Amino acid sequence: MPVITVDWWQGNDRERRADLVSELAATASRVTGCPIDDVTVIVRDCEPGHASGLRDGRSRTACPDANGFGEMGLGQGSPC
Repeated sequence: MPVITVDWWQGNDRERRADLVSELAATASRVTGCPIDDVTVIVRDCEPGHASGLRDGRSRTACPDANGFGEMGLGQGSPC
């Protein structure tokens, strides 16, 4: 079962979130051959400005763990 986790800045509206979940789930289903109902997409809102640098110069978003954040999943979690 594919599980996709997305961290993004707070402030995006529910419609954009739903579109993102739908598109990611459809793509994962197509690529993996799993039914779309077996794809789970987790979206976590992060506070803007909470980024910390990595040693190689890239930046990383510091987000709280998934506890307390809504999961928008498609499917019942059965293995694919």
